[in-house]
Amino acid sequence: MSITSDSILQHADIGVIAMDRRGRIQYANPQADTLLKVRIPTNVPLGTVDPIMSAKLTDILEDKDRPSTFHLQKPWGGMEVHVSAMGNDGTVCFLRSLQSLEDSAWGLPNIREMHLQFKTLLDHTYYGIYILDNQGIVLEVNDVAAGLIGTTREKMIGTRIQALGEDGIVDRPLTPTILKTKKAKSQPIYVTSREKYLMACGTPVLDKNGEILFVVVIEHDMTIVKDLRKQLEEARQVADTIKNELSHRNLLELSSNDIIADSPAMNQVLTILLKLARMDASNILITGESGTGKGLLAKFIHQNGNRKDKPFISINCAALPEMLLEAELFGYEKGAFTGASDSGKAGLLELAHQGSIFLDEIGDLPFSVQAKLLKCLDEKEIRRIGGTRSIPVDCIIIAATNLDLEELVRKKEFRQDLYFRLNTFPVRIPALRERQEDIINIAQYYLDHYNQVYGQKKHFSEACSEALQAYPFPGNVRELKNLIKNAVVIKEKNRLDHILPTPAPDPAGPVLAPHQEVPKDKGLNERLMAFERKELLEALAHNETTRDLADHLGISQSTVVRKLKKHGLSVV
Repeated sequence: MSITSDSILQHADIGVIAMDRRGRIQYANPQADTLLKVRIPTNVPLGTVDPIMSAKLTDILEDKDRPSTFHLQKPWGGMEVHVSAMGNDGTVCFLRSLQSLEDSAWGLPNIREMHLQFKTLLDHTYYGIYILDNQGIVLEVNDVAAGLIGTTREKMIGTRIQALGEDGIVDRPLTPTILKTKKAKSQPIYVTSREKYLMACGTPVLDKNGEILFVVVIEHDMTIVKDLRKQLEEARQVADTIKNELSHRNLLELSSNDIIADSPAMNQVLTILLKLARMDASNILITGESGTGKGLLAKFIHQNGNRKDKPFISINCAALPEMLLEAELFGYEKGAFTGASDSGKAGLLELAHQGSIFLDEIGDLPFSVQAKLLKCLDEKEIRRIGGTRSIPVDCIIIAATNLDLEELVRKKEFRQDLYFRLNTFPVRIPALRERQEDIINIAQYYLDHYNQVYGQKKHFSEACSEALQAYPFPGNVRELKNLIKNAVVIKEKNRLDHILPTPAPDPAGPVLAPHQEVPKDKGLNERLMAFERKELLEALAHNETTRDLADHLGISQSTVVRKLKKHGLSVV
């Protein structure tokens, strides 16, 4: 049995259609019939069997630059057609099922790997992904994208994306605009059925002629972004709270600024001052006893504010006579008064522009100068003595006094309107006796400082520390500082025992000698004093430290020290 070319074509797995030069079919094998699902006759034009295939063939034959292969899409499947021209003898078309080509391609290792990578990307991403053809038909979609609109992947494949808008599932699909403009586009999409917003980003994939092959759309749930934004905001609030707490406590430990604050009272003061500094608040009035460190806290406000790189000007209102004080504050022009500089002089308020000015001892400000200062605070401008030009002044005003300004107002020694203006943010500095937790730390700070300055190695005894903590310090931190400095320089021994001044007799009554009885005609206070002294003396006979005394008597250590001082007694 001989093998002929006709038998080969009859059994080939590709379709073959041969046409003469006039385009009339001369031969078609059985596979061609199968692919086109029609019995192909001979001696008829190809157009009578398949007009679309005939038109594409004509385009290829007329345009030599066109590819010799094209695709036909039939309801039962697609096919690839390869055209081979035989010159004047005619044309041969070779047909092959796209499904068979695809099955063959999947057999290639690199194709299988690429397909696996593609499926992995689709199935394991947090984003919804669509791939659509140039008619808006969904070719591929992952479960995430289908789930975002409340459907399944199987239902979405093969559907027109425009139908989502027509059916009211979403407010406006993205793909139709991309198909029309051939440009990438991003827009929010509202899913009506799920009551949520999606952010969709679509990109067209173009062929070499600029025509759309596919459209790729990526979506993500804006609800997730909203939740993340909320979580971020909550985390930021927690961080701010922690930051503020650190600022109130650790950040502003302030030993570098000579401010030591372990007591709740002083910590509260620093917290308030820090807040005022950060808010660029002005007209802060610091009150408190002499020696509590009002000037130091004024610098603290400036150093922790937005104007820390600008000037900080300080003036003591009690240190200068009235005329000179006014000239210092407001400045003067040339020849404004006898002795004035020939060139004039800028005032401290003018120099403090964009910075801070500290008016210490504001209660001693002369009445005539008070009116001029009030005008400056109201209008934020000054006029030099002897001048006619107004000069703008923008500075933080911090005032301080140890006087009772309200009492001075009642006595008409201080302007009420100026008091109200300066007292916008009142801050009272507690006396040192009100912050006993800070006494030892402050004392140790100055002891270390003066030891370094004078090359000494002094240290406190336990009894000395106890006495310092119980002492009322009428001169506050200034008195404590001077006591430590005096002790470091004057005391011979490195161990510091007695550095406090000798207590004056208690005005409540005479100090009684040991075991002295109070006469029967004395009042209750004298009899109580005598009994308290007697108990202390008996306790001193059996205890060596104030801590032991406190345990023995059932009272606090600071109370023991205070009562010993009141009666002129000591454990040392």
